[in-house]
Amino acid sequence: MTSRERVIAALKFKSPGKIPLNLWFHQATRNRYGQQLDNLIQRYPNDIDLIAGPGDRNFYSRSTQRGRYVDTWGSSWLVLADGMVGEVKEPALKDLDDVNNWSPPYLWLDSEWEEHNDLINKKIEQSRNKGRFVIGAKVEPFQRMQFVRGTENLFMDIGLKERGLFIFLDKIAEYFDRYLDYWLDKDVDGIFFTEDWGSQISLLISPKDFTAMFKPIYRKIIDKIQAKGKYIFFHSDGYIYNLYKDLIDLGVDAVNSQIWIMDLDEISRNFRGKICFWGEIDRQNVLAFKGPEEIYKSASKMKEMLTVNGGGLIGQSVAGVDVSIENIEALCNCW
Repeated sequence: MTSRERVIAALKFKSPGKIPLNLWFHQATRNRYGQQLDNLIQRYPNDIDLIAGPGDRNFYSRSTQRGRYVDTWGSSWLVLADGMVGEVKEPALKDLDDVNNWSPPYLWLDSEWEEHNDLINKKIEQSRNKGRFVIGAKVEPFQRMQFVRGTENLFMDIGLKERGLFIFLDKIAEYFDRYLDYWLDKDVDGIFFTEDWGSQISLLISPKDFTAMFKPIYRKIIDKIQAKGKYIFFHSDGYIYNLYKDLIDLGVDAVNSQIWIMDLDEISRNFRGKICFWGEIDRQNVLAFKGPEEIYKSASKMKEMLTVNGGGLIGQSVAGVDVSIENIEALCNCW
């Protein structure tokens, strides 16, 4: 099989021959290991290529350079270490009462796509020539609302449910509708949702608020993507056990989540065969503090608990700066 065929087989719960590989690296990890890491990537190529473009944070290197910067939306960020993602310190929309006068950066988005369109096409073509499964875009309405409003402010807004919040929701949804117009005309297999819905122990907001406020936004966006025949890949860190049913109902094909902070037996019992699990091996405990043998055990357990007919699992993991090069190599070949 080509990489693309292998990933599609996994998504459709058919035998992919071997579990597809998809590793992510923080820029700080790349900075630490340099050529050593490049050599590993050459020896163990990914089956999935994630293509970033205008409007995506990792398309612009300043988002991982130490210091302060103001993003295109007008929020001020602080990055404390090179290669890491910082935090919003001064949100663009400080007062929700100003939301009627606030607008997403449409002119900037359109001009950036016009400037970089050929570059994106070239990246996609290079991935296609290697037989890779290609995912594009970074859809993040909940996360973007936090970046524009500030996380604490947004959680207060969700609790208070004032009219301005719903105007804000509509404006963010309209932005991603426009943003997707660019991506859905591209030769990509899937669209990437990059959200973070969980803390270490629970959802960040109540499941009822998710269903009432955010699920309709996702429904509209996903319907538009599926009408173009693209697969849906959804990422969320944190404890999101309560969201799996909603994600399945929305038609998400693959979910990337921290399954090891939840109950793997319960996840297997209730959701195996209903959605493809897109990783991951425990980065909080195993990758940082254990050795290759524990990584192999984790991969074996995931294969046993999550696959159906050999499919339903993609071997994804995140290698942060605290992961040894030996463990990164184990991630490359454990599947």
